[in-house]
Amino acid sequence: MMNHIIALVVAMVLVLSLHGQEWLSLTNLQGVAIEARVLQLKGDRVQLMGRNGKTYVIPIAVLSQESRKLIAEQAKPSSNAPSSVGPREQSVESAFSFEQMNETFAQPLFKDISLWDDDPKEVGKRLGWPLESSTDHSVSFRYYASKSYALLGARPYSAALYGSPGKTLGLSVVFANKGDCFASAGTAEAHFKAGSVTKDPKVLQQWIERDEANIKETLEKVLGKPRRQNYGQGSSKRKVSRWDWSGHSFLLSVAESDFVSLAIESVESADARGKPKKVADMHIRRVHRANVENRTNGDAVIRNIPMVDQGPKGYCVPATFERCMRYMEIPADMYLLAMAGSTGLGGGTHTPTLVKSVQQEVWAAGRTFDALSGHPSFREIQRMIDSGVPILWGLHSTETFNRIANNRTTQRKSINPKDWKKTVEEESEGILKRPKPHIQDSRHICIIHGYNKETEEIAFTDSWGERYRERWISAAEAEHFSQGRCWVIKY
Repeated sequence: MMNHIIALVVAMVLVLSLHGQEWLSLTNLQGVAIEARVLQLKGDRVQLMGRNGKTYVIPIAVLSQESRKLIAEQAKPSSNAPSSVGPREQSVESAFSFEQMNETFAQPLFKDISLWDDDPKEVGKRLGWPLESSTDHSVSFRYYASKSYALLGARPYSAALYGSPGKTLGLSVVFANKGDCFASAGTAEAHFKAGSVTKDPKVLQQWIERDEANIKETLEKVLGKPRRQNYGQGSSKRKVSRWDWSGHSFLLSVAESDFVSLAIESVESADARGKPKKVADMHIRRVHRANVENRTNGDAVIRNIPMVDQGPKGYCVPATFERCMRYMEIPADMYLLAMAGSTGLGGGTHTPTLVKSVQQEVWAAGRTFDALSGHPSFREIQRMIDSGVPILWGLHSTETFNRIANNRTTQRKSINPKDWKKTVEEESEGILKRPKPHIQDSRHICIIHGYNKETEEIAFTDSWGERYRERWISAAEAEHFSQGRCWVIKY
């Protein structure tokens, strides 16, 4: 009874507040007309009351441009009456069609007023971004853009799209940044062959300021002035400029001397300031054990570790940590991790600093983070892989190491496991007679994610794209090339 009384009072207040307000003739984008009065304009939705007295809420973007103007005019508070509606509720920030937003972005991002019900594969195809990773639980696309590519009036260096099967979850676009802008080497193994490029931090800061200004100007033309808010947590916590449109939040982040980035998230995620929902250990354990693939040749390999392609910059540490964190359902971004790890221009992360930062974020997500004592034994590797837990492995990715791994991975596909064991043992003997790599030689980090008990080999995966998702080397050779530094994120 009390609820009915409250509802009646609210309705009376609404009717009284509309006294003298004219009926508007509104049309949607298909030309269908209705007559209504504006009750409230809030964010990207408008609450209307029809002539039959019923109220309803619709996205303003479904209405014609002329109807949006009429609504905006009627929603303005009168000059002689104080308004109880806050600045955000008076906003007409979403009074633009998806076609206009595509023109603003200079890319075919939207097919209608919502990304969140789109299949990420369709979005990736629309944008022309290459597939980066596809697992049973996640999908991502990443484009390292050319100089001629533009988005929001600036050049993105790395553009990533994230989703689950059939559902788009968000985008992360990085513009001027200390990694890509100063990358001097090639991709994958060529990353260790240093090139030459001007590395002037003053130049980077100029580029950051230029891109920030261009992106802000472009968005403000259609969505008005942004509001400022905190976003993220731990080392990824930062101030962002936020614009909302049709259920989407555009979050512009500027880290001085580091990067300019734009995240596109749902309004709900932005309102929650990017704080992730914790996932129960019991659920994660069950999923991860199911991820272990036991093959007929004796290989045991963890599937569904998302790929992150670090591109032509020295971001193997943050990219690899991002892969393991996302596998453990902890949100991560290699650019934010690079900032936390004091990564230099073009790459080169101070691993202890990054490890300390990651440790805090892992703990906050309800997981544990452990540094192993030296290189793990083959039995330790088996135990962790069998439970679905990958190992972050610090190694020396020398030319010799990569040659062995590439050849071994190709050859083992067509040889009987028993014969193969003898081949591996004989080849390993020759390698182990060589001096161990120098402490500074080709330092790298990747993920141990598999083993073969019969042949005593380990499988590992690099943050260099799909071609490097799975390579093999003997356990003895792995220890020979190891830095003796390994970590695990577990329950």
